[in-house]
Amino acid sequence: MTAAVGALRAGHESPEATGRILDAAESVFAARGYHGASTRDIAEAAGIGKRMLFYYFASKDDLYRAVLDRIVGAMSDIHGRFSGQPAEQGLAAGVEAITRFAAAHGDAVRVLVREIMDDGPYVRELVSERLGPLFAVARDEVASSMAEGRYATGDPTHVLLSVGGLTLFYFLNLPLLRHLGGDDPLDPAVVDERVRMTIDLLMNGLAGRVGRGGPT
Repeated sequence: MTAAVGALRAGHESPEATGRILDAAESVFAARGYHGASTRDIAEAAGIGKRMLFYYFASKDDLYRAVLDRIVGAMSDIHGRFSGQPAEQGLAAGVEAITRFAAAHGDAVRVLVREIMDDGPYVRELVSERLGPLFAVARDEVASSMAEGRYATGDPTHVLLSVGGLTLFYFLNLPLLRHLGGDDPLDPAVVDERVRMTIDLLMNGLAGRVGRGGPT
């Protein structure tokens, strides 16, 4: 996936223009999926001509790969910031960072989840190059905390999937939440409450008494 950045026209790219194109593409891919998105729509959303779009990216395929690479890179950076911290501290900080990222980048979450759910053309590549190694490191960290008695024992894979579900799934349900009424799910106070509740649920389940002889 990192090769996607190489699709930019070497020596001619403008970081500002590139970021604007990636933002526009992310929004269009999130709304319409890869096959439903057109380069014309992406160019219009970015406020540029179609020819200028291809000046920066050789094809829609290269642009999509670059969008995915940016999303996974951002999530990898979140893990890297808190990896190596004490178990409970690192988990709480990581959960907060992922939740706030999802709140601020809903389109990114939808693009990534859509690609995974549809078993899209780049799932294997994502897993082999980025998600697989990241998942393996995180799984080992959880397993180590379990072995040390800091977390209740169980399958570390389920822990990681639960973190993803609690932090990301909420923001995939924004249309439903808005139809249900109540506070705006993206209101800062609501996001703060979502962070608190998610951390409480995970910490009570992992580091609290859960009826399995786990540590307090």
